[in-house]
Amino acid sequence: MQPVTLIVASVALVGFGILSLFNALQKRQAWHKNKTSEPPGPALVPWVGRVHDLPVQYMWLKFKEWADVYGPLYRTQMLGDYFIIVTDEKVAEDLLVKRGKIYSDRPQIRSLFDPKSTNGSMEYLPLMGKNEYWARQRKFTHAYLMEATNARYYGTLYHEAKRWNMRLLTDPDNFAFYLEDMASKVACQLTWDDPSYSEYCTKSAWGLLTQMSPAGPLTNVLTPLWHLPFPINPWKIAERKRHDEQQAWWMDRLLGVRAQMTKGQARSSFTRTYLEGEKTGGLSGDYEASSAIGMMALVAIFTVAGPLYYFLLAMVVHPEWQKKAQQEIDENCGGRMPELTDMPNLPVLRACIKETMRWRPNVPTGVAHEIMEDDFYNGYFIPKGARILPLDYAFLRNEKKYPDPENFRPERWLEASWPTYQEPLSQFPSIMGMTSFGWGQRACLGQSLTRDETLIGCGSLLWAYNLVKKIGADGKPIEPSIHDSNSLLIVKPDAFEMAFQPRSESRRQEIISQWEESDANDKAERLAFAKAAEAAQHVADNADVVA
Repeated sequence: MQPVTLIVASVALVGFGILSLFNALQKRQAWHKNKTSEPPGPALVPWVGRVHDLPVQYMWLKFKEWADVYGPLYRTQMLGDYFIIVTDEKVAEDLLVKRGKIYSDRPQIRSLFDPKSTNGSMEYLPLMGKNEYWARQRKFTHAYLMEATNARYYGTLYHEAKRWNMRLLTDPDNFAFYLEDMASKVACQLTWDDPSYSEYCTKSAWGLLTQMSPAGPLTNVLTPLWHLPFPINPWKIAERKRHDEQQAWWMDRLLGVRAQMTKGQARSSFTRTYLEGEKTGGLSGDYEASSAIGMMALVAIFTVAGPLYYFLLAMVVHPEWQKKAQQEIDENCGGRMPELTDMPNLPVLRACIKETMRWRPNVPTGVAHEIMEDDFYNGYFIPKGARILPLDYAFLRNEKKYPDPENFRPERWLEASWPTYQEPLSQFPSIMGMTSFGWGQRACLGQSLTRDETLIGCGSLLWAYNLVKKIGADGKPIEPSIHDSNSLLIVKPDAFEMAFQPRSESRRQEIISQWEESDANDKAERLAFAKAAEAAQHVADNADVVA
């Protein structure tokens, strides 16, 4: 930074520190006034709180460490922000579900412009405050995602799974890109009827995720820096560029579908449904709609790619479960790639997927809520504005519910001797309702899509390939790390190497033929639609001439 910038930053830090200290003192006075106790927690340094010993990397581990000391509900503070950490499912249910009316706001994310939409930006549904934009976009999104579960959606899943299998055959070392691209292509097909947008959409998704995560820009930790004047604020300048490009891209997608509609060339998509005007959900107009639809696409990448990454790891380091799932697929699918109608007969596959999501949760810190009014819980005073963090990593490491929690044990979902076992096995285990999908009014709206995509992605992969450790130059297997990951709000493992071996020569040929057939059918369908639209337009033009 330049000297002037450093001076302004220092003044901002001091001013924000004084304000935060004042707020902390106000909270102390509130506890004294209410003659109740503050929740337990680590000793707090004025204003700083415990930010000095809370690591940006893997901070969920520190939160869990404190939970083991201070119990299922404790408090901490970071640079003036007051946190209530919840590590017990019953407490989370009591607060975030039963008292959801006042526990369903979202905290401000410093490094985004108006993320709560308090000034009407209407852009990021999962981050919005509990306001009019959130209410109508949540209703809009729910209706569209529920409509997605139809034959056309299932066809998209099978088509992209076949593409993924084919890509792994021809370029297996690039599997990580293809994994995310598969999830992105499904999302782009549903939202704009164009899977070719997937690469940019994925880049856009990770850009937003990085910006909103504690491990992202420095201003998410040293929050006063965000308030530097724009001309000397590199973080705001960078975010303005990222934000404006993303919003313009979303709007271009909507306008592109509108242009196709005027020519009769727009096939089914969420955007076309909105533009037809029958299911607008009360949205204010194109800007809000393009944001709501664009956000659906981005979130669909996050929620599917993470579990798929960790499923690959689980199958490589636990080949015994890979073999059990493959045997189950072979016995119940007659040698073909599994479909969603087969899933009642594939409990081992479902157990491996669910255990993957428990063993390596996608959102280990959980997503913070913000309380809208002062409240009391079990004698503890919880002040308005406190951030309530449901620590998913702790929920899924509960030793009473999940014995041997650190190890990958799919049998916990399949055998009656385990506390998590449920019947019938044609229905359970299922990832629906897992704590990883959030709580109450903030629960994920796309759970069924995540369930279906992970089932088809994982099932088709095990049908096609043996997933094995890659052999290094020294002739020894390369051991992938099961611990190393990024530390964004939604995590994925660090880059690792593995190999994909077609299960037989005949299976290799099936991978090729299935993709060629699916690709040919997709192109033929698009061409037939385009010709029909062109013919209809020709008739309409001639009618205008006659008139």
